[in-house]
Amino acid sequence: NVTYDLLWRETMRDLLDMLELDPPQDQDEEESFQHFSYLYIKYVQIYKNLEDCYDQHVHPQKRNDIKDVLEAVIGRMLEIKEHLVNLKGFKFINFDDILVDLKLIPETLELPVPRYFVDERQKDLMLREKLVKTFIAARDADKDESAADGENQGLSTEDAIRLIQINERGRQGKQRARFMKEIRKQEELEKKLKELGSTETDPDSAATVIQKLFRGFKTMKQARMMREEELVFIGMKQPEPKPRELDPVCRQTDIRSRRKIIQAQNKDEYEEALVNIRRKIYDDEGVDMREQMMDMVRQWFVNWHEQNGSFPEYPEDPDVPGGSMTIFEPPDMVEAPEEEEEGDGKKKDDKKGGDKKKDDKKKDDKKKGKDEEEDDDTPAELPPSQFVLKMQACTEKFCQVWQDRDETHNFPQKYDAELIREALRPGVRDEIRLKEVDTVMKEELENLRLAVEKGKKGKKKKGKKKGKGKGKGKKGKKDKIKDLTPDRTMDSLIKDLVDKDILQLPAQVGVRDYVGHYKNLDAVEQKAMDPQVPEPSMAQIRQTVIEQLILPLGSLTAHQQAPYVNKALLYGPKGTGKTLVVEAICRETGANLINLSARNLDPGGPGSGRVKYPDKKGAQSAVMMINICFKVARALAPTVMLFDDIEWTFLTDKKKVKAQWPGEKPPSRFVKDFLKEAKKINKNDRILILGTSNRPFLLEKGDLKKFNAFFSNGKAPKKGDEEDKARALKLFLPLPDYASLQLLWKTLIVRHGGIVTDALDIQTLSWVAKSAGYSAGAINQVVSKVLTERRITRLAAKPLTGAEFIPPLSKIDPVFKEEYEQFAAWTQKNNPQGKPEEKPKKDDGKGKGKKDDGKKKKK
Repeated sequence: NVTYDLLWRETMRDLLDMLELDPPQDQDEEESFQHFSYLYIKYVQIYKNLEDCYDQHVHPQKRNDIKDVLEAVIGRMLEIKEHLVNLKGFKFINFDDILVDLKLIPETLELPVPRYFVDERQKDLMLREKLVKTFIAARDADKDESAADGENQGLSTEDAIRLIQINERGRQGKQRARFMKEIRKQEELEKKLKELGSTETDPDSAATVIQKLFRGFKTMKQARMMREEELVFIGMKQPEPKPRELDPVCRQTDIRSRRKIIQAQNKDEYEEALVNIRRKIYDDEGVDMREQMMDMVRQWFVNWHEQNGSFPEYPEDPDVPGGSMTIFEPPDMVEAPEEEEEGDGKKKDDKKGGDKKKDDKKKDDKKKGKDEEEDDDTPAELPPSQFVLKMQACTEKFCQVWQDRDETHNFPQKYDAELIREALRPGVRDEIRLKEVDTVMKEELENLRLAVEKGKKGKKKKGKKKGKGKGKGKKGKKDKIKDLTPDRTMDSLIKDLVDKDILQLPAQVGVRDYVGHYKNLDAVEQKAMDPQVPEPSMAQIRQTVIEQLILPLGSLTAHQQAPYVNKALLYGPKGTGKTLVVEAICRETGANLINLSARNLDPGGPGSGRVKYPDKKGAQSAVMMINICFKVARALAPTVMLFDDIEWTFLTDKKKVKAQWPGEKPPSRFVKDFLKEAKKINKNDRILILGTSNRPFLLEKGDLKKFNAFFSNGKAPKKGDEEDKARALKLFLPLPDYASLQLLWKTLIVRHGGIVTDALDIQTLSWVAKSAGYSAGAINQVVSKVLTERRITRLAAKPLTGAEFIPPLSKIDPVFKEEYEQFAAWTQKNNPQGKPEEKPKKDDGKGKGKKDDGKKKKK
């Protein structure tokens, strides 16, 4: 507890220092990039510390405050990263120079996925997974029964005896051959000894020889151990696996599981205390609160009557925040009628001067247009952030509540009752005000009005309120989402999607399973290849997936206030990890996986009858299926909608479809209805549409235009409209580089049960895979073929060698150069990076250049 409490305090001090630098002062583009890059790196470090603190702290109130700061830091980090991308025009920003100046390693930028995304919803996720598995088991029960009827029930007695005899004879033959081999070796050894002749050796000389050999063996062993320790220390060799009792990673996992149990217990006690303390505050202090507020309201009645000669209307307008709360923070009531008169006079003046204002606005717009043309070279400023204000509020609360708080008496880190009372008093006060004080004081006001004004009733304000309500209704009208299944329960809809194999359970993988290294010379390579953009490293791909896809999808606050991606395309050759990334996103965020891929909706060939939702209307139509999918996605958010091989979904060219599509009906029949529903996704819907493709270049002309339009950002908002922070992302997953291949071979061999020794030449295997163009999927396939159960049992006697992997690797087709160049050309055309080149302005001296520019714009 003390360790993570100190880490939290140190991190909050760092955050206070960072808030002094954020936002920065006016700077040019290069200085702005350097400053925001520094801010980003520091926010990443703060984010990692806060994530550890929130995961390990057991104090319930501290965890709530840490979570507020953590979500604000996540949002600000995403805002700064988007600003850096806009400044440079590249999706992958290289911070090599800044990391060197700060004396940090590239792994500093490695972002962990917040563990609370899944931990806090563990019970709900387990129930949902259990429900889906139940539906899957019921669906597969009939298939298993029908398959069992057609299969052979077992071997006959004669066949079984013959099979046993064959195996036993083979075993006896192998054993006999082994014995004969040992006998022959012994005979050859005896024959050699007879030929040489055996002479008795001197005991002293024999002891000397034994000592010499033993000392040499001992020295060689010590040298070998020192060499291995040095290789492990410099990272050239993997350390030997330790037993679970001594392994620090296993011990850390055990400690974390124990702390999670304590967290749950403290949280339950805290929630129970909230109810009990609230009830106690109401019983002990409720009477005094009620009397105090009623006295203040009565005094307000008297003051208003003395100043205006009449009693006021009781403030209950829903437009006023808090309603009667305005009584306890009273405005200047005397100046109200004077302001109305002044307002009438101003209105007349406004009518006269309205035309002048319009002319001034036009002039201002022209001036702004000119200024915008002149200031094209200045970098776009980052707008003021709500996350900075939230971080400031959190740091102020930390300084007031936790910084100097004495917790020597709270060793088990239970809840603090005094803090609960301070937090609950305003809520109890508002509850008493709304439910008791307002009701009593309305009746008292009405009695006073009847007694003093003799039955005069003021209904004018009430009529105005009704008018306001009507106006509100008109403003609030929006396109409603049609529900085609209002009578069906959510469980029945889930069952329908599971029966059709549309709602699926993702594999147990994480984003760390997308293995890859950073390039240590990213910035140098980018400058050398300018204006061409170098391929990103696999670590940069992993970081982008976490930043732009996982964090906004898992955090509701970040999804609503920070820039987020709701449509993403992952494309690249086969085996580059597209499906792995999709399933990792689902597992890391606890999201549902709705598979709308073309081959999943029409898995059979022509005439197979396996097509799903074949009708144009009704319960088995595409419209119904899309509507059900989006209804379930919104109800069980967060949700990932997967379109594997998405090029088939957008492809309408009949020749290409007939030539290459094996299904009965074209998958493009879903596009129209899907695009309609996709337009209705807003910031409150945590729905991520993911498309994967290994042949995006199949799309041409109109299909490609529609495809690019879908995976593009929306139009810029008009003046007065709220900015749409939804973004689209196209991400190319390249082949692994040499450094990533070395890490990949080691990781996959260990994952499949192998042991990496000095006999295994990883460098040669990596060079072969790099030069031939093998993907990570191909390497995984080779490793699984080589490391069979029998081969794993023989690893102690016969270590792995590189020669064992070459034959199965040669039987797999690599990614050929021509195919890879197709991806590069498609990326350059449809997913360009970098800032567009600015056209030089023509100036002929007397405004001719401006006229020419205007003509070009019109064209």
